[in-house]
Amino acid sequence: MNKPGRTPLMRAKNLEKYLGVEKIYLKLEGTNPFGHKFDRISEVIVKDALSHKSKGLLVDGSDDYINSIIHFCYKNDLSVKIPLFKTERWKENLFDNKFIIDFRRKKIDNKYQFVDKYCRENNFYNASNQYANRHLSMISLQKIGEEIAEKLGDNISTVFTQLSYGYTVSSLYNGFVNKWVEGDINKYPKIFSCTIPKGNAIFDDYKRNMKIGDLEEYDIKVNKYTRNLFTGEGVLLGDTLKAIHDTDGKIISIDEKILKESVQVLRKQENIILSTEEGYSFAGFYKLAKEGKIKDGKHVIVLNDGKSDLELYRVTNFDRYSKETIVQWIKEWLQNYSDPIQETEDAVESAVKSGFIIIALRNNVPQAVCVVVNLNFKDFIPTYHLGYIATKEGNKGRGIATELINQIIELTDGKLSLHVDLDNKRARKLYEKLGFKTAYYRMIYSAE
Repeated sequence: MNKPGRTPLMRAKNLEKYLGVEKIYLKLEGTNPFGHKFDRISEVIVKDALSHKSKGLLVDGSDDYINSIIHFCYKNDLSVKIPLFKTERWKENLFDNKFIIDFRRKKIDNKYQFVDKYCRENNFYNASNQYANRHLSMISLQKIGEEIAEKLGDNISTVFTQLSYGYTVSSLYNGFVNKWVEGDINKYPKIFSCTIPKGNAIFDDYKRNMKIGDLEEYDIKVNKYTRNLFTGEGVLLGDTLKAIHDTDGKIISIDEKILKESVQVLRKQENIILSTEEGYSFAGFYKLAKEGKIKDGKHVIVLNDGKSDLELYRVTNFDRYSKETIVQWIKEWLQNYSDPIQETEDAVESAVKSGFIIIALRNNVPQAVCVVVNLNFKDFIPTYHLGYIATKEGNKGRGIATELINQIIELTDGKLSLHVDLDNKRARKLYEKLGFKTAYYRMIYSAE
């Protein structure tokens, strides 16, 4: 299984032209193993539960978070339970009944205290995604900021993210601070946090205590109330507002119309799938760009479940795509890293018979190809060898290679080797991220 993190940071050149913005980058968190930013948190939470020798996990929160925890529990043979309270019928509709523990008949004054007590009495790990596990959640999400800084370096103008419980805002800030301390960047980017006009708990609490109406690109000001929050009650709210204030950022409210419109534009311009529920960060950027308030600079949008809309097709014969066509793609797309035609033809013919050829399609148009040959060994060396993986120009940073390799790892049950040019640092970094390790250098006899 691919590990969470190190998600693609894709340059969105079509959007740049469409919106008249200098540089736009999309952080595709939907390429995490189970399709969401939450996978970063879930992996650490489950690991912590194992270290505490918990009987299982009791998980509460959004459906994406619950699903993520379920997947990681399954991978680690841990049981998982989902509490069902009054007015939560949606959980019954979305999750298997074997996970549900029904508390609807219980008299409960405080849901969070009740859950915490239940977990302590039954040796269950409390994996509720509200204010529990705050420290672990923030450490996990901090990596997003660090990855952005590592990839883009200095002079990042803005980073847009979605405001929910405030974890991501605070975590991004911590990630940038860490990179500033290490000397990798000279200043923080502005953090813009995007949310609904009404209904977000942290946002509503702020407005209520500040006695202000609906916010519209409200500049956060540090005052007596927020300073108290930084050190006392409501620490998470305080951390969130401090992060926005310290970076000279903003909170942006998004209505339903602009939300739906922005998600459709993203799909049309960049072929990126993003749910409307997780579309607020891009909607906030889209709103300001349309109003002409964003032009120059590097702008990053964190997409919680954003991913490329690819279809993976396995080639079992040459009826749909001829051998010559596939060989030509490999030669054209690999350019300087391609082999002589005869060698490539040999690999493609062998892969169809006993290995794998996978083609990545977008709107039925090939974007990448992966060729794996069967070496027919059981124990001597890995059974399968990744001969070629080539992507069409214009797909750099979209996570296509990652999707293809993950598919191949699954098909070969991980019994896979590959060769990589020593000078191809980008490819080596990708392979290492996906679990490959350098075993030896390849040497070929030459009579010359």
